[in-house]
Amino acid sequence: MSKNKGLSCSKVKGSLLTLGFITSILIYSMIWTQFGNSQDPQSITDLLKSGLALNHLGKYNEAITYFDKVLNIDPKNIIALINKGVALDGLGKFEEEVKYYLKVLEIDPKNKFVMNNIGSILLNLGNPQAALEWFDRAIAIDPNNTQIIINKAITLESLGRLNEAIILYDKAIVLDPNDQAAIINKGRVLAQLHKFDESISNYDRALAINSNNTDALINKAYSLHNLGKNTEAISNLNKVLQIDPLNQLALGLRQNIESSGKVISQG
Repeated sequence: MSKNKGLSCSKVKGSLLTLGFITSILIYSMIWTQFGNSQDPQSITDLLKSGLALNHLGKYNEAITYFDKVLNIDPKNIIALINKGVALDGLGKFEEEVKYYLKVLEIDPKNKFVMNNIGSILLNLGNPQAALEWFDRAIAIDPNNTQIIINKAITLESLGRLNEAIILYDKAIVLDPNDQAAIINKGRVLAQLHKFDESISNYDRALAINSNNTDALINKAYSLHNLGKNTEAISNLNKVLQIDPLNQLALGLRQNIESSGKVISQG
């Protein structure tokens, strides 16, 4: 599962990312705090290192064998449980993945990262209402976690609660003024509300942080196109294609503008 794959739609979309989805790399540093009760900490350390490396390489079945070995020694090892979940995600076994995250919560009921992962899975499986409950649980533990706030905002979008999503994107931006995902996603929601000038201001803000952000450039082109500024829209799309010549969104939108000039409906 991509993290986050985003909402299923045919329209131009920005960085619909579940930025807070735990990966084996993000939690690698947690290894060193998990061995206080282990009978064979060095063996567990080596097994976890191997499993983490294999997860990073996308060799999920092999990684699972190492995490299972750890769990045979220490059934409550949180690192092994989480990373086995990550490996199962890579194999597309999402329901089984959730079971391992629930095991983590039995051991650590306030693990906000696992709550976030469960919410991400549920959102991508088309159950945004259930996902929202998990993001709310995570935010109750850490109200200022921008990754989880963004994920909740994405979920609200999928439920058509656009103004509420904007409020959350604004909160994320206040907490981290350079969070490009929050800025771009806010712009994209404004475009869905047909507030194209405001959306462009957000894309420009993201581009001031990273002038090569293709999400911002594509979405800016979309808003420019809807304002009838097709020359500027094409210019933005051409820049995208200089960065990423095979970008299908940019190629498709440019072709549409050049061939028909019709406004594409995003809302």
